[in-house]
Amino acid sequence: MRLALSLIVCPLLAACLTEPNPCLNRPSDPATETFAPSLGIDLSTMEKTAIGDYRKDIVVGTGANLSALGPVQIHYSAFLVDGTVLDQFQDQPVLIDFATRATIGLADGMLGMNVGGQRVIVVPSELAEGACPTQTIPGNSTIIYKVELLSIG
Repeated sequence: MRLALSLIVCPLLAACLTEPNPCLNRPSDPATETFAPSLGIDLSTMEKTAIGDYRKDIVVGTGANLSALGPVQIHYSAFLVDGTVLDQFQDQPVLIDFATRATIGLADGMLGMNVGGQRVIVVPSELAEGACPTQTIPGNSTIIYKVELLSIG
């Protein structure tokens, strides 16, 4: 009886102590992806950051420079590489605190922007939402942001 219980309990306990990884991690690489023509993405004209985002100023702002992570107000649109709109806030400002609530890639891609500026940022999956899918974003997805920096602080 003891042996039978241990044969049942041990595998169950082992299953509880291991953490399954339900998401297959296959990071996206923007350099190997084809972007929808409507997005106007040409990585050869963009700057690649030290951690792997691509960014390009569309309009260089004349206001204060975003030099540290903190609260900002922005207008933005977010897209998948096929042009699917993920999110859009163009009519009202969105307050985001980069120190606590934003993807690493978006925060990194916006550093150095001036208030009034507009920038396109291409973020690989590891710096965006990662391997696990969300309700609207497939896992391992590159995300393209079109951002306008309205204010800092």
